[in-house]
Amino acid sequence: MSKGKKHRVILIDPEARLISELESTATLAALHEMIGADTLDHFRLAAFENGGVDVGWIDDGGLSRGKPIHAFLLPTAKDPIGGKCVIIGADRYGETCSCQMPVAILRQDTSWLGVILPEVTWDHTAQGSRAIVTYSRMRA
Repeated sequence: MSKGKKHRVILIDPEARLISELESTATLAALHEMIGADTLDHFRLAAFENGGVDVGWIDDGGLSRGKPIHAFLLPTAKDPIGGKCVIIGADRYGETCSCQMPVAILRQDTSWLGVILPEVTWDHTAQGSRAIVTYSRMRA
């Protein structure tokens, strides 16, 4: 990840129900600070014709802790996303760059879940393990 150059990133904050465009160095330290988590995980959000991808970074334990958490759904993800998410870009060489996703699309397609109580179980197969996430919505 680049150290000093600023990139366009998108912050999704389900507690505030806001999706914001920001500029960030997108270093691991910056991601930890924006997300507010000690450990991070990521997922591919979109791939583009120029070979670039947009990647969402999230709190690795957001759902697996089993505690109430503000969450949201994206149409490209089967599971809810617990806590804040930062979207950054990577060029075709894997170098950090500005994300390409239009913020208007995210604002249109994000479903806010409010506070959920997640439960994660694991399905272990010969091909590997996968998480199965179920959740109930909490009353405000």
